[in-house]
Amino acid sequence: MKIGFSVATPDVDTPLLPAQQGAFGENLDVLSEYGYDGVEVSIRQPKELNLDKLQKEVEQRGLEVASIHTAAIGFQDKIWLCHPDKSIRDEGMVRLKGALEAASFFGVEVLIGSFRGQLSDGEAREVSVNWMYDAFREGSDYAEKLGTKILFEPQTRFYINFGFTAQDGVRFASEVDSPGMGLMLDTFHMNIEDTSFAQSIFDAREYLGYLQISDSNRLYPGGGHIPFKEIISSLKAIDFDGYLSLQVEMNPDFRTAARLGINHLRSLL
Repeated sequence: MKIGFSVATPDVDTPLLPAQQGAFGENLDVLSEYGYDGVEVSIRQPKELNLDKLQKEVEQRGLEVASIHTAAIGFQDKIWLCHPDKSIRDEGMVRLKGALEAASFFGVEVLIGSFRGQLSDGEAREVSVNWMYDAFREGSDYAEKLGTKILFEPQTRFYINFGFTAQDGVRFASEVDSPGMGLMLDTFHMNIEDTSFAQSIFDAREYLGYLQISDSNRLYPGGGHIPFKEIISSLKAIDFDGYLSLQVEMNPDFRTAARLGINHLRSLL
């Protein structure tokens, strides 16, 4: 397994995103200093990215791109895949396809959590379910053509109103039914919604491609009460060899969170 950390591109500026923001190169320097393998790149305008420059910035520090993360598209620009306004849905698909093109360039996957949007309430709910499935089917078909995948992230009911547990994610991925569709898990959300870390990891094994890591309080692993030893053992049991990527609050600060987080995970691997 490899260890990554979520860092945003310089155009991202939102307090809602638990990723390190600001000077991209300086943030990469910290990850390199502490021995990280890769960086989860959080983006908002994929078509405007200079991919060659980004790749050079990452590789010259001995890192690699671990994934393309999409939450800032919704948090900052209010663009989502599922939304009553068709123009927002359409722009969401443009952004998703741009993210997939970036992911294909780096040979990684696209992570979709809150960027999927919310289902509508009342009588409009059934229609919005179709919007959700249509978006992921179109996106995953495009991903397949590019040789990459969308990884769907179950999130807590306090953040989203569709797809809460690992089992929900497996069901959704199986219903989308595309080689371009997979699943990721986030230990923060699992701690709230899933009854067993081990069982959820086992149930998700067919689709699981990535884990976001934070402790029960959104701090670095080891800063709360999540049983990471159990999680690592469960991942080893299914022969998971993907990324464990920290997506945490920068508390008390970025350097401390990055250092303590990787030290805790390395002690368990």
